[in-house]
Amino acid sequence: MKLRKTIKVSVVVGHFGHGGEVYKCLDKLKIIKSKFKSGEFILVDNNGEKLEENTVKKKYSWVKYISASKNLGWGAGRNFGIRHAVGKFIFSIDSDILIDLQSFKNIYNILKKDSKIGMVVPRIKNISGRFTPEATKELTPVRGIFFLSFINKIFPVNPIVKDYLMDSWNRRTSRKVEVGQLGAFMIKKEVYEKIDKFDENLFLYFEENDVSKRLKKNGHEIYFDSKSEAIHMESKGTPKSSDQIKQIFAHSRYYYFKKHYGLLPALIVEMFARFSKSTLMVLGILILGTFLRFYRLIPNLVLNGEMGTDYMNVWNIIHGTRTFLIGPRTSHEWFFIPPISYWIYTVLLFFARFNPSVINIFWAVVESVSILVCYYYVKKLFNEKIALISSFLLAVSPAWIVLTRNSRYNAPAAIIFFPYLWYLLKSINDKGKSLGVLGLILGLSMNFFPSPFLLIPATIVCFIYFKVSPKLKYVIYFFLAFLIPNITFIIYEISNKFAITLQLITWIPYRVLGFFGLYPKNSVNLKVLSQNIYSVYQFFKDSFVPNSNTLSIALFAFVTFGSAFWIFRPLRDKNKETAFILLLINLIIPYLGLFMHGAPPEHYYLAIFPVPLIMASYILVKTFKNNIVLAILTFLIGSFGIWNLVSTDWFYRDKFITDYSQSPPPYSVQLSTVNEIIKDSKGSDFSISRIGVNDQFENNFANNYIYLLTIRGAKIKSDAGVRYTIVEEGSSGQIAAGREIWVDGGIQVFKSIK
Repeated sequence: MKLRKTIKVSVVVGHFGHGGEVYKCLDKLKIIKSKFKSGEFILVDNNGEKLEENTVKKKYSWVKYISASKNLGWGAGRNFGIRHAVGKFIFSIDSDILIDLQSFKNIYNILKKDSKIGMVVPRIKNISGRFTPEATKELTPVRGIFFLSFINKIFPVNPIVKDYLMDSWNRRTSRKVEVGQLGAFMIKKEVYEKIDKFDENLFLYFEENDVSKRLKKNGHEIYFDSKSEAIHMESKGTPKSSDQIKQIFAHSRYYYFKKHYGLLPALIVEMFARFSKSTLMVLGILILGTFLRFYRLIPNLVLNGEMGTDYMNVWNIIHGTRTFLIGPRTSHEWFFIPPISYWIYTVLLFFARFNPSVINIFWAVVESVSILVCYYYVKKLFNEKIALISSFLLAVSPAWIVLTRNSRYNAPAAIIFFPYLWYLLKSINDKGKSLGVLGLILGLSMNFFPSPFLLIPATIVCFIYFKVSPKLKYVIYFFLAFLIPNITFIIYEISNKFAITLQLITWIPYRVLGFFGLYPKNSVNLKVLSQNIYSVYQFFKDSFVPNSNTLSIALFAFVTFGSAFWIFRPLRDKNKETAFILLLINLIIPYLGLFMHGAPPEHYYLAIFPVPLIMASYILVKTFKNNIVLAILTFLIGSFGIWNLVSTDWFYRDKFITDYSQSPPPYSVQLSTVNEIIKDSKGSDFSISRIGVNDQFENNFANNYIYLLTIRGAKIKSDAGVRYTIVEEGSSGQIAAGREIWVDGGIQVFKSIK
């Protein structure tokens, strides 16, 4: 009876790449097989594009061919192959590496004879001549900072890197090392099992550092054998510069340091490692944008009647006289939105002792962070170049800075568009699996402003255009996730018999039917049409240079005609330009909704606020290939925006404004006004009136003064015998009843007694 041979070494070949390197590797191993009788050979096909299995089995019948269902990564792929191995020793080799018989035997003999050695690695020679640190010292956080960051590019011969790479050793002598490379190595199977196999969380990169550290921790040594040599053919299967590979490298780097050294050291290494030319540019953009948002923020703080209404509502929530289930009221008296913004205000105002400036500072911080949000998501959607340009344009955009300075609860609706567009793209690509996250994002957006509701029909159109039919369960996830941020609003609606919902259901058809002339009100006419068309131009204009029609028309024409020109390629191959098509759909569909609304105010465009900036960046990058020309044009557009801000917006001026026809009085002037009223009232009851812009609204649009008086303990009663009238228009002072008691900063205060 023929005895079954004993398997001593299981050779596991990990294949991922393109070309014929794997066959060269197998041809070399065939020689080893013919001379080394106690081995088995396993090929793990870890490639996306599978090898021809029949060809492998026919030409290399002695190879056990194992096909992975997908690219499992280095660790998982090796573990997958070793599960089929029976040898006492495992020789792992990449499919683009060649090793000769003598080197193989050297490694085997060393590992077999020395019980302390757990792994042996050969010297590896790259066919390109490029040096690879095949044996190094342990990669500690300090060494990581110096080797993996910009420091190594600026000072490549610094002593820490030289020590880490062991530069003084020419690899011509054998020795025990702290870290051995894993392109080709032999390990005892019992040792492999003792260290709990290879970490599958490391998809690629840093596995040699991880394995070596775990070997040492378990008392095993790593031996570098200079007499054994392997040839690295440097397969082109793993591109070094692709965004995906960069993300994998960064993930593995962070995971390795966090696993072995803790969270804080890992974060410190990441901070240095991620600092690059792009990082420096983003940091500069962030500093510029933050400066423009914070410069003279407190001296020229904005506090108007609408903000006063919000703060009074929060005051009443805290004091138990208003429900916390709903948030701000919109321009329609019956329409309230969900309350998350009021919850944020409640916390901020409570801990700031009701000082309203905390809200302005909070939104300035949030809007500064929006620059990073823009960069992060636009880079994922398009590329780094478009991300840098769009984040720069956002940083200096007059529309975005005015949005910041106005410090209203609706600001997040503009920022949330970035993650919305990204998860819409993901939902298209994964056939609806990400719809739950998308629904959560849209539900959250509705807490800050109602117009993001228009993104729902835009989402539907996107799915129809790309012919994606998500499973019913994903659609259900979308609606359930959409409801989660709005649960308190739903509770309020249930308790009030869905009064707002029913009103909204009747209001939408009224606007639509009226627009098409099927209802006697809200009918479209030439004036409404012209206003609608002009509104989208104004939207683009405000994003770049509001005070220059010439420059704005040029930019608007450039973006419009550029989009029309570049859209033909995406339409021919929509899978290559999916993000751009989604961007256009999310401009067109919401705009049609606003168009039917009739003469939409500027803030209605918050749902798609970033679109002009992203489109302009996209068209610039597509049109101008020269980086210098691109940089100059981007700088010029940004400079126009800054010029517009400095020349027209009052909050950049050192002197207070006294013309309050466009903007409210500065906060310091309002404080002086209320302090004078409190001083004059001497603790008695009084009522407040105001004459100025928008005084036709609730409480004569004086809720900012009412709030400032209330938090200072003033006794305000609508039927009080004493009335103070605040006049913000100098020419209107003559119509105010009573005696003038104070005048300063363009404001007059009159006192009257019934």
